[in-house]
Amino acid sequence: MTRSITSALLLSLVACSHLTAASKPATDRNASRAQLSIGYSLLYQEADGIPKLKWLLMFKDKPEEMARLTNDLIGYYQQLAETMQRLSKQYPAMRIDVSPMSEIESEERKAIGTDMAKDLAPVIGKTGIEFEREALLMFYNALNEQRHLVGVMVGLEPDPGLKQFLESTKAQLDARYAKVGALLHRRYFTQ
Repeated sequence: MTRSITSALLLSLVACSHLTAASKPATDRNASRAQLSIGYSLLYQEADGIPKLKWLLMFKDKPEEMARLTNDLIGYYQQLAETMQRLSKQYPAMRIDVSPMSEIESEERKAIGTDMAKDLAPVIGKTGIEFEREALLMFYNALNEQRHLVGVMVGLEPDPGLKQFLESTKAQLDARYAKVGALLHRRYFTQ
């Protein structure tokens, strides 16, 4: 009799833990999806914004190796933004239109962007090695932030198709981060 009571009690505890676990993941999934929407929106904003630098970089004198690399980066980000637009239509869970940060953070980023645009601007901006290093550091820092953002998102994304997109994007960001870092260390930093 004690054995059957113990078994019944164990089964009840197991059933209760499954009920609690079943209700909790729905809440966790909603919270994770909200966080992923912020991440996708942030990544999309940056991917959509970086190609606009093309007009600043186009008129600056730069070494051929840097020109190839920055053109590749601008093309990559343009393609990433287009891919994200397409995927957001294919996967309703992928939101790229939420406000990814507070108003004050958004204003801070705009101010940083304005300063960066002045530094890179043709005629009035920095020139020579100072310009080259500044532009490459801007890409380097953006790639570093984005590859870590995507790395965190991979762990949260439950949808296999979106997870595959994130894994592929992370590998692409890692590779470009390594290329920019190699050029910076080879040409612009002294060891």
